[in-house]
Amino acid sequence: MTYEQDVRGHSVVDAEGNVIGEVEQLYLDSESFKLAGVRVKLRAEAADVLGVQHGLFRAGVLDVPVEAIQSLGQAVVLRTEARNLLTPS
Repeated sequence: MTYEQDVRGHSVVDAEGNVIGEVEQLYLDSESFKLAGVRVKLRAEAADVLGVQHGLFRAGVLDVPVEAIQSLGQAVVLRTEARNLLTPS
C-alpha cells in the first residue's frame, strides 16, 4: 500500500474549519520526489462558494500547493481559507 492510498479520501479542512472536500490525488515533485500538492475533490457546496464548475456526476476539483497545507494526517488541514487558493482570472 502506498502513502497516496493511505491519504486518498481523507477530509480537507480549510483554516475556517470548513470541510471543503476530500483528497483525490497527491502530486510529487519529479526531481526531489517530495510532496508538491494535493488535488481536492470538492463538496458541491464548496465548489459553489468557490465558483468551481461541477456537475451532477462530476465533482469540482481544486489543486492545492504544499505551501498551503498546514498538516497532513487523518485530515488535510489548510493554512488558509479555501477561497484564498483561487487564482484571479
